[in-house]
Amino acid sequence: MRWLLAIAICGCATPPSGPGGAARPEAPRAAAQPAPAVPADAPIARPGGANALWWDAASSTLYLTDSNASALMTWSDAGGLHVETELPAEPAGVSLGGIVRRGDGTALIASFGFGTQGGLLAVARGEVTALTGLDPARRRVGLAQDAAGTIYSAYFVGGRGKPPAGGVAVVSIAGAAATETEIASGFHKAVGVVATPAAVFVSDQTDHAIFRIAVPGYAVSQLASVPAVDLLALLPDGDLLTGGGPAISRITPRGEVTTLRGGFEQVRGLAYDAAGQRLFIVDHSLTVGLPDKLRILHLAVRAGG
Repeated sequence: MRWLLAIAICGCATPPSGPGGAARPEAPRAAAQPAPAVPADAPIARPGGANALWWDAASSTLYLTDSNASALMTWSDAGGLHVETELPAEPAGVSLGGIVRRGDGTALIASFGFGTQGGLLAVARGEVTALTGLDPARRRVGLAQDAAGTIYSAYFVGGRGKPPAGGVAVVSIAGAAATETEIASGFHKAVGVVATPAAVFVSDQTDHAIFRIAVPGYAVSQLASVPAVDLLALLPDGDLLTGGGPAISRITPRGEVTTLRGGFEQVRGLAYDAAGQRLFIVDHSLTVGLPDKLRILHLAVRAGG
């Protein structure tokens, strides 16, 4: 998987197991005008590199990463795209994955690490901390946070000629240190994860499948087979969305799969704005040198179904 992107904004398996002097008067200056709101279904273009998205409802702000510039970015209707915090580049290369924003305003960002420098970055008030205590061999992509603030990480090891082996872990953070407690294993290329009070869902790119991990107990079951998978998004009605190919798949809690919309190049990160009824999508360009697009689509979803 190629992780350095340019953004524009507008495998068969063994079943898994579970256990951010007076001055002369000047003529008055015109007040700064906010950027115009972007209409639904319109792309906003800017070179960069993004993968995951996080919509912060409290501030009506979209968080994303730029792997080319190694930065945490924000986007809003009023302010457009903005560099929030520059992130340290690693010798192994920059490839930034999932984002969650905690209750205290700290952003957690997964650093893929290419099998040697994987980890998590914490961004608070412009300061960046690389959390210690994590296995650098784990290629972390997806991050999730449930309503209680519990953090989950989806990861895999191997790749580049070796069969990937993946799992899902609960992440505990104390100061600048973090620990991971595995709750389910036996996946292959585990990339996406979302969490609810009753279950954690993980997408396996090798198996083209989405699995459900029960909470509590962590029993694992396959929810659905999907044509392609990548990162996951959870809608207010409980449905899941994922990409990985030219279409967005929608998966109900019963495992029914439909195509929400096609016509993309390759769908990666997804985030939903419930108040604005908008879906944000990273549409990755398959042509080297051409920018990706972050698309904004109208999508009305009722909470609870």
